[in-house]
Amino acid sequence: MLKVNEILNKYWHYPDFIYPQKEIIESVLNKKDTLAILPTGGGKSLCYQIPAMANEGITLVISPLIALMQDQIQNLESRGIKAVSINSTLNQDEIALILAKCKLGDVKLLYIAPERLQSRTFIQAIQDLKIELIAVDEAHCISQWGHDFRPAYMKINQLRTLFPKATILALTATAPPKIKQEIISSLNLKDASVFEHSLKRENLTYTIVKSPDLLDALVYELQKNPGAAIIFARTREQTYKISQYLVEKGFDAEFFHAKLSLEEKNKKQKDWMQSDSQIMVSTNAFGMGIDKSNVRNVIHLDLPSSIEAYVQEAGRAGRDGKPAACTLFLQNNAIEKTENIFKSGLPNREEFSYISRMLYNHFEIGENERPEHQYNLDLIKFIKKFKLNKKRTLKTLEFLEQKEVLFINKFSTYSTARINSNPNQQQQSKKSRYRILEYLVRNHPGILSQEKSISEFLIALQLNKSVKKVRKILHQLNEEGFLDYNDRSIKKIIFIRPRETNYLQNNLWYEFERIQVLQWKRLQEMIYYTVQKGICREKLLLRYFGEKTAQNCGRCDVCKSENVELDSDLILIFLGETPKTLQEILAYFITSPKESVLVTLQELMDEELIETAGLDSYIKK
Repeated sequence: MLKVNEILNKYWHYPDFIYPQKEIIESVLNKKDTLAILPTGGGKSLCYQIPAMANEGITLVISPLIALMQDQIQNLESRGIKAVSINSTLNQDEIALILAKCKLGDVKLLYIAPERLQSRTFIQAIQDLKIELIAVDEAHCISQWGHDFRPAYMKINQLRTLFPKATILALTATAPPKIKQEIISSLNLKDASVFEHSLKRENLTYTIVKSPDLLDALVYELQKNPGAAIIFARTREQTYKISQYLVEKGFDAEFFHAKLSLEEKNKKQKDWMQSDSQIMVSTNAFGMGIDKSNVRNVIHLDLPSSIEAYVQEAGRAGRDGKPAACTLFLQNNAIEKTENIFKSGLPNREEFSYISRMLYNHFEIGENERPEHQYNLDLIKFIKKFKLNKKRTLKTLEFLEQKEVLFINKFSTYSTARINSNPNQQQQSKKSRYRILEYLVRNHPGILSQEKSISEFLIALQLNKSVKKVRKILHQLNEEGFLDYNDRSIKKIIFIRPRETNYLQNNLWYEFERIQVLQWKRLQEMIYYTVQKGICREKLLLRYFGEKTAQNCGRCDVCKSENVELDSDLILIFLGETPKTLQEILAYFITSPKESVLVTLQELMDEELIETAGLDSYIKK
């Protein structure tokens, strides 16, 4: 049997574990029930995937989301590891085939949702399996005090009776003492080993920056901490425009967002991973699962939705242990803007009910009916047909999927196209349709012979068209046979539960409302972290996650504000006898807080020791 480090290197190509992954894995392999509390991005999945490869039997993974299972299975299969899932989208024959593979020993990891344990047929079917490890992901869902309680998690403890020799590993990102004890009790963990990892990162500096000129301030921060960076922006358009601005300023910058084609994503990620200086301007679609150690800057241009999200994204900086900066820009009206965006995306009870009702009506599904087949859902046409708000519709569908009312296939994360004949041979003239075909041929080698992933956003950007117009033309070309076009906005949807109007309008609405109130509270906690100036940033983050520390970090903007004075003589010496621009002064004193330099300049002006020389220059009197 391979040792755990050999398994890690063979399948994941990592040189070593990060603490306390190996300790958790060894505890599990020593047949000890274990509770692992690791921050988001702390590598929880490896803590059961490695033992799964080391054990002879099967690892049963209980995970709350179908989409999450599929992502992990796809990742494992790409590494040559046999993993499968049983979920509500499968029919009985498909489930029987998967269980047969498990019995034959062809599977190492079997993923299920907790609701599957409510099926007597399933419970009977798995009793013959050699299950050595039971991994309970998102274990906080078992606690009624937790923020995402799932009643079905309460059924997990019956597995202790079915498989008394199996080890149980519970994993979660956060668990205050009350929830920690409830997890141990509810899962009936025996003499459990508990592992917690501190969020404290002594090489990270947390800073809030307020500036009337975002772009100038951004350039200043990047010059202050040169090296590879991630800049998180809210919109796709922002990622493109800001990356182009930085290129014009001499930086090596690229942009990234979810609607890029797969080829483009892979190329951009590969280039960024191999570079020591490239700056990636991205939506939060970038960075998940990417382990780049030498990121010197993580910059947020907008408020994240929660402290959990912020810590996860900021935590991608400085994984090599060297100093790195985590900077959050607070622009004018940013708080009001963020709150309005949050509110605008929330349906009220009437809208929630209407969107749900129209979804069933759209496919002509009657009360208490549950169709067996899947449907094609064109989101754009659906929203237009019933005059719905796009954000609120997506929020409602996302929630219905979380609650396993329906399942939306996520395989189409990008559109694809294959051109059936060379556009130069067609009588298309120099119209928009010809320009689009020409763009596809020029930018997607091989598209004349095989299907290629494409980005309507990039096409629209390059040809100065709207995305709506580009999609319309692509659909026309598809209908006329010039190309085969698969639109990513058309989703495959499967209804898992029958249509139950009372359940939707009452039970699910109250659950939806409760979750939105919780998310609003998290946003307000993020806002408080941003605007407060009296508590060390690091100390406040640690406190949020239940860690106590008496020491201030001494590095964040709050700590530095206690001593922001800059020796004015140093500025006078630097000015010498020739005028210096503000940019030259800031660049020279780049290791000092920008505010400190500006305050000192103003004081020297007030004392009439220096004066302005033009609009943006200073000189000694």
